[in-house]
Amino acid sequence: MQIALAKRKVKLLFFFAVIVLFSSVSLITINAAFIFTDNIYTGVIIGNIPVGGLSVDEARNKIIATFQDQISKSTINVSYENETWSIAPKDIELNINADDLVMQAHNVGRTGNIINILKERYLAVNGGYTVPLTQNYNHDKLYALLTNISKYIDRNPQNASLVYNNKTIHVTPEIWGQQVDLPTSLTDITNKLSSGIPVNSKLIVHQKPPSIVSQDFADIDNLIAEYTTQFNPNDEKRYQNIAIAAKNINNTLVHPGEIFSFNQSVGPRLPEYGYKEAPVLVDGKLLLDWGGGVCQVSTTLYNTALLADMDIEERTSHFKPPSYVPLGQDAAVADNLLDFKFKNSSPCNIYITSEVFNNRITVSIFGKNFPNPAEIQIESTSKTLGYNTLIKQDNSLSLGKEIVESVGQKGFAVTTYRVKMMNGQEISRENLSSDEFKPEDRIIRIGTKSQSQQSTK
Repeated sequence: MQIALAKRKVKLLFFFAVIVLFSSVSLITINAAFIFTDNIYTGVIIGNIPVGGLSVDEARNKIIATFQDQISKSTINVSYENETWSIAPKDIELNINADDLVMQAHNVGRTGNIINILKERYLAVNGGYTVPLTQNYNHDKLYALLTNISKYIDRNPQNASLVYNNKTIHVTPEIWGQQVDLPTSLTDITNKLSSGIPVNSKLIVHQKPPSIVSQDFADIDNLIAEYTTQFNPNDEKRYQNIAIAAKNINNTLVHPGEIFSFNQSVGPRLPEYGYKEAPVLVDGKLLLDWGGGVCQVSTTLYNTALLADMDIEERTSHFKPPSYVPLGQDAAVADNLLDFKFKNSSPCNIYITSEVFNNRITVSIFGKNFPNPAEIQIESTSKTLGYNTLIKQDNSLSLGKEIVESVGQKGFAVTTYRVKMMNGQEISRENLSSDEFKPEDRIIRIGTKSQSQQSTK
């Protein structure tokens, strides 16, 4: 048995020796073939162009001719769904550095350490060694062309919306937005250009969801509150401010328990957003300020929220009561100072719309129509606060002469309630606010200049 095992080992050693011998002979033969030529080694390819066995000049001429023939017949095609856009190579100044590519091909199996040289020679003969067809192009022009193509694809998402007509609610479905991923799409084209042309690349497009979808209106089936105030449409600047603010709160969805902030929804009242200077009351004085009139929008919304039985989180009265709502039913706002906020206290989504038409602004809140809802009324009690009359002596006026410097205005103290009625009976009364509008003193100046002082002068 030992003799048989020894014979088997001898046969295996002989077999491996034969393999090594033939491999060595093959390797020596291959390397001998490489050693005795200055041409590019057999099996070397530039891109998809075989150049093995050619001289440097022959290879240069071949890749230039082949490349020019390819770009004259081929294009860079980018597509999305069923649309395809073609970019001509000349439009991006596509070209190659023939000298550099040929030298890379010529150096295959000739440079580096002995292991790298043998490896490259082996690969060239036994399967081919490819030098990437590096192409030069104007990156900015390619990016600009892709940007222009993206204009036909990009779109902003459109929210689902609610339309109320003839006491019927209609929902307009949402539209998803989409945007071309330019950096990723450009990288894909660049990678494919390294293998030559034509290039076929699919644009990478990301979908952009809308913030309001049809499902958000699943439980909204009725108009639950609406309030209208009037203004002077001839005051163009104030009209514009009201229209901008009203547009910013229009089509707003508020989830259950969510707090709506007027300032957050409307944004800062600045000229770059279209707001104009219009009269506003500041510390009892009428001044021009950006966004004058916006308080009428917040006040109209406030009254709608009251009638919709929403929880009021933040509300401030004006320094002086405005004329477009009953006393105690106003809501003042100011950038970074005063906000109006309410919470959606219902178990379902609510939807706010705001419309400016002629001399009116109407704010509506839509929601779920629950059985036997209570009727909501806004009531108030108030008392008049008399003003004081102040006498000021003035030695610039003739003795006894009177001039009314300020006519004076009465003030008011008002308490506002939200009352719920059911079948004609009051079932609850909520104290909403207690506001005080201070009176303005009546000021009279009386002259103290004597006759002798007048004669001397």
